[in-house]
Amino acid sequence: MIKRSVLVLILSITFFSCGERERTPEFFETSFEGDKPFSEWENDQHCCEYSVTQSNEVFIDGDHSVRFEIRKTDPSTSRAIRAELVKGENHPGDESWYGFNLFLQDWVDDNAGEHVFQWHPRNSSAIANAALWTSGGRFVFQTNTGEKNHYIDLGPIISDQWTQWILYFKWEKENKGIIRLWKNGELMIDRNNIPTITRDGNYFKLGINKFGWGVEKSSTNRRVLFFDEFRMGDGSSGFEKVKPKN
Repeated sequence: MIKRSVLVLILSITFFSCGERERTPEFFETSFEGDKPFSEWENDQHCCEYSVTQSNEVFIDGDHSVRFEIRKTDPSTSRAIRAELVKGENHPGDESWYGFNLFLQDWVDDNAGEHVFQWHPRNSSAIANAALWTSGGRFVFQTNTGEKNHYIDLGPIISDQWTQWILYFKWEKENKGIIRLWKNGELMIDRNNIPTITRDGNYFKLGINKFGWGVEKSSTNRRVLFFDEFRMGDGSSGFEKVKPKN
């Protein structure tokens, strides 16, 4: 299993932008169709033309999905090798739902740290308030709203097939927050009365951040993954809205 140290996480830093981002919308959905599939996302967290693309290679809804690719030879973007889209913003007191499908292509086990979606704090600490790690051959959900990381094992990596994710957050600085996570329809996390966000808030990033390359020994030089049927929205009762159709 990977070395889960604050030092490694710091290498996943994205520079904090003082500008206001769009608040998490009341409801937003996309299957990445059309001529401008990323027009409603911030799309500057990657290096190359192949990093973030519309794809018809694998998909669930419509005829396309979003494809992310990183290579070990990629130049650094915000101090890490990454390919990510950015959407929405959360603040203490907000509630939000997320639903989407993830496909990890030829995902060999690798101990160099990485995550494939995250809620990045709106400050310079660089440590995600929450993220799904896919290194070490396991799905691991990481959270941090202070100095200590908390990890929940979600089972072995599922490669070359779609995995369905639904997440609910009540974003609170104090011990009033909630995290619920479903994987393929099974409730895997149900944590209550915990802090879930820092005072500055956070924003959502979809895609891969391979912060372990150059720091930890790695068994792969390339990662490719896809997302489809993405939904997000605010409110306390959004399960039916964000639940994937298929």
